[in-house]
Amino acid sequence: MAEALKPIVFRVGNELYGIDIQYVNAIEKDQDIVRVPNASSSIKGIINLRGDIIPVYSLRDKFKLPQAPGDTKLIIANLPDMKLAIEVDEVEEIDDLQEDEIRDFPSIATNHDTVYFVKVANKAGRLILIIDIHNLLTADEAEDAKQLMEEK
Repeated sequence: MAEALKPIVFRVGNELYGIDIQYVNAIEKDQDIVRVPNASSSIKGIINLRGDIIPVYSLRDKFKLPQAPGDTKLIIANLPDMKLAIEVDEVEEIDDLQEDEIRDFPSIATNHDTVYFVKVANKAGRLILIIDIHNLLTADEAEDAKQLMEEK
């Protein structure tokens, strides 16, 4: 069984996901995203947020989903060496998950493309896939994001 967790719960497509609130700096409305040629496919571009240049990471691209039909939200996350704006369809809530609601992500569903899913929560019949923010980006994506930060 896992420890209690307080994630920010958000929607991408029809599914619910969560990121531990301790890594979240802010939630922003859709910003003007400057596209960056030749960046990794999931790096959508960069934004200027109160003077900080922050790479925008699209979970729809990561999950190979079509673009969202409406406005999106940006979860500004703190990684050890940078901030990252994670583009999601909608932010649902900040939840308090208890130990008995959380399980390890099934190993049979884990591969090199899903290593960032670490837990799954069952909250009132709703499944929430918990993302480990530190494993979300591939090595190439992390390098691209760092280069974008250096080019600011």
